[in-house]
Amino acid sequence: MKVNIVTLILYIFAIAILSALALIYEQPAIVLFILMLIVLIPVSLIIFFNVSSKFSFNLTSHTEYVEEPNSPSFILDYKNDARLGLFTCDVIFKAENRFYPNDTTHKLTIPVMRKSDSFTIPVESYDIGLVSVNIEKIILHDYLSIIKKEINVSLEASVPVLPKERNIGDFPPAVPKDGPDEFTESENIGNISSDVKEIREYRPGDRLQRIHWKLSAKLDDLFVKEMAHTSTLAIILVPELCASEIHDTSESLLSCIKIMYEKKERFEVCIYNDKACDYSFFTVTDEAGMLEAMTHFYCQPLYEGRENALDTYINSSSKIATVIHIIGKTIKMSE
Repeated sequence: MKVNIVTLILYIFAIAILSALALIYEQPAIVLFILMLIVLIPVSLIIFFNVSSKFSFNLTSHTEYVEEPNSPSFILDYKNDARLGLFTCDVIFKAENRFYPNDTTHKLTIPVMRKSDSFTIPVESYDIGLVSVNIEKIILHDYLSIIKKEINVSLEASVPVLPKERNIGDFPPAVPKDGPDEFTESENIGNISSDVKEIREYRPGDRLQRIHWKLSAKLDDLFVKEMAHTSTLAIILVPELCASEIHDTSESLLSCIKIMYEKKERFEVCIYNDKACDYSFFTVTDEAGMLEAMTHFYCQPLYEGRENALDTYINSSSKIATVIHIIGKTIKMSE
């Protein structure tokens, strides 16, 4: 709890002025008004101490994704288990695009009078990337704003801002198809089997259906199941996270993904992390898979090179497939 010294001094000063006027003019109405002001202080504090601990907050995104130049919006919900509410609540938060870090702190003031309500947190972002809102602190004020209670929270939600699609011509290129192996070849694109290849830690963008709930509950952390593939994939997309061409690369990558899963091509997206010198594979068979791949792409660090991802993949991958290298507006088959 913190006391707002300035507000308290002003409140006491106002009572003192009214008391002086009551003595000068001898008006009973002024005396009655002074008594009401004095009584308001303990009433406000008593209500505040009983109400301030009975709020809970939750932050969600309004939509799964938006397309530029639209800006994402986030929904802040609260629940009040007390009979009374408060006039003023300050929400302290940061909003940033992962590709364009920003440490600016914002404040949104809302009333929390009802049993439950929701408010929209608008965020202006006119470029592609993963836009995140992180609420760091909730500040509750009593009715007279004499005291306040700061609640440290960690509420975060993210929304990918996708680029517009563009015409990339005749794509994908004709590539030889691998025949079926020891597993049965299905007609579903991607050919994901029911076998679990490995268990790994959760990454932003992973689908909830892949979370290993039993193991996550046991270890108190989120883990995800990686499913095995029943056949060798024909095409692997390798986009570069070159900082100077990230917008065009994102646009090209999304356009390639949408065309390929609409044509039911078998393919994976290889997303590179330059700091870890490692990469992750994503199989896209529907819109949820596309969002998962693009969200993970947006979470990776940018770099200046134009072939970092391609070189790392060629030198370390054991997968036999046709590699499509994507950098800016250039989409080409690697040699």
